[in-house]
Amino acid sequence: MLKFVKGLGIIIGLMFGAGIFALPFVISKAGIFWGTIHLAIALAITLLLLFLYAEVSYYTEGSHRFAGYVELILGKKTKFFTFLITVASYYGILLAYGVLAGLFLSNFFGGLYPALLTFLFFVFGAFFIFLKLEKIALVNFYLTIPLFGFVVYFVVVSLPFVKLSNFAGGPGLFSFSNGWFLPYGVWLFALSAMAAIPEAKDIFKNSPIKDFKKVITWSVLLSAFFYCLFIFAILGVSGEGTSEDSFSGVLDVLGGGIILAGSAMGFWAVFTSFLSLGTDLRDMFRFDFGLSKIFSWFLVAVPPAVIFYLGLQDFTRILGLVGSLGVGIMGTLVILMARKMRKNHQLFHSLKFGGFVEIVAMAAILIAVVYEIWNLFV
Repeated sequence: MLKFVKGLGIIIGLMFGAGIFALPFVISKAGIFWGTIHLAIALAITLLLLFLYAEVSYYTEGSHRFAGYVELILGKKTKFFTFLITVASYYGILLAYGVLAGLFLSNFFGGLYPALLTFLFFVFGAFFIFLKLEKIALVNFYLTIPLFGFVVYFVVVSLPFVKLSNFAGGPGLFSFSNGWFLPYGVWLFALSAMAAIPEAKDIFKNSPIKDFKKVITWSVLLSAFFYCLFIFAILGVSGEGTSEDSFSGVLDVLGGGIILAGSAMGFWAVFTSFLSLGTDLRDMFRFDFGLSKIFSWFLVAVPPAVIFYLGLQDFTRILGLVGSLGVGIMGTLVILMARKMRKNHQLFHSLKFGGFVEIVAMAAILIAVVYEIWNLFV
């Protein structure tokens, strides 16, 4: 049971994060029909990728992180490419989390000092990233409980103001309007937690892999369920007036108190994701490149703060770009690793028509990458 709890803490701690604040807005633009379709597709793709990566890590000897698995299975040249993409993506996401955390914290000070609070967040987060894996797992679990509690509280407070007519907004049921595809990439990002798999595998290395997959399944389903609760509350209150940050659109109806409650929820979501992602990057430097613990920690803690100081502070642009590229490239490499291991009889994947399913999934995540990149420049 303790392993299950730690596994949930690691995976949900990374998965249930900043993506929640973008979901209501994009679904309001696409409509409930397309939002639901994209959720179903993203759930299927996410579970497939996480199961495959779980098998790759479980059946590979030694402690590695993503770049290390790529080197062992796909070769050294691929490892270098993967390392550059992964580190750039991680730095971008850690930076985005820091910016968002500063904005949430500034709401408790009348909107003042967001930059200073972002720097303090980086310092505070760096301290926890230095802790051992077991402590990170427990911290994530303890922070996830109040995080889910905030969502339930928000739904209860919002329920008297929910109007069913607000769910009829957006384009027509089968309309291919400009916003119909928006939820796809956001759902993929919101449910992505591949960086948590190697850490969770370290906990389940002496347990059957079915236990490992069970904790993955519960993590994905619980995260999706609470995402849907939050979307229901925001859309039910705001309707077509749903704002990009979710909360400002409900300010006039629910009052300023809900902004503070939402900011608290947002901070915890960002903080748990920051811990999990930072820990995975730290261990990538340690296990895959043989760097010392102190230097690995330094390479995680310092660069995001320096990049922020240099002026890269656009949260939406950062998260959209590195999120779509990260899921697309890492997901494709996971599928290629699984197919290579299966060909060499190192991996025993139980899915029927597994090869066909993997090809379809690879096409789907690459479509999301192309769409998100195109959307940034039009």
